[in-house]
Amino acid sequence: MAEKIDTDLEALRSDIGKMRSDLTSLSETLQSLVRHGGSEAYDKLRESAERVKDEVWKTGQSLSKEIEGRPVASAVTAFIAGMILGALFSRRS
Repeated sequence: MAEKIDTDLEALRSDIGKMRSDLTSLSETLQSLVRHGGSEAYDKLRESAERVKDEVWKTGQSLSKEIEGRPVASAVTAFIAGMILGALFSRRS
């Protein structure tokens, strides 16, 4: 019993250490934001969001072309995937 408590306490100490590290990182980010202004942070965030949007668009277009190129294979794959997901989720109920 004492070993379990020691193990749990050590895990808790480790988690607290990780949280401190995360909070320190967050604090540094916020300090940087205050120093450099919100406008710069907003611009970086907007640029990142635009890059992600462009990448998603390109991936979607590529996937769309692939599906259009092989409609039967795509339909069969979607049907099989649906059957597998249906079987998995019906077991959980």
